[in-house]
Amino acid sequence: MLCDVELGLLLPQLATVQVDGGQASVELIRIVASTRVGTSVACPSCGLASDWEHSRYVRHADEAVGGRAAVIDLSVRRLYCQNPHCPKQTFVEQIDGLTVRYQRRTPALQRVLEAVAVHLAGKAGARLLLVLHQVVSWSALLSCLMALAVPWTAHTPGGWRR
Repeated sequence: MLCDVELGLLLPQLATVQVDGGQASVELIRIVASTRVGTSVACPSCGLASDWEHSRYVRHADEAVGGRAAVIDLSVRRLYCQNPHCPKQTFVEQIDGLTVRYQRRTPALQRVLEAVAVHLAGKAGARLLLVLHQVVSWSALLSCLMALAVPWTAHTPGGWRR
């Protein structure tokens, strides 16, 4: 029996993009999507909105859905900044919940990796992530752990310590 499920319900971060297609196999779900043409995006440097398209390229975002690895092939726009005094001439639009500058992982998957790194780190964490269909090396998990901010804790009179 075939069931029509709204993709936006399964992956709400896809609600702001246009889903162009998808394929599902036993091991992998691949979703092809693109950002919407004509929407304005604020420049990350000066904040001026722009919809003047320079070019497009495909970003790959890793995710997990229903116990399977999922890859989202997302076509994003590189836009011109229309402010002549802005130090950025072009910038790439970011999609909330789906892309982060210089990251391949979605924010949701990054939070999972950080939680595993905090509790297991190293080889044990990498083995657990294999069960979750995410291939990450033990050293990448340690790097993820080292990149996390350490919360400040109160110390006895004499100040704060880390």
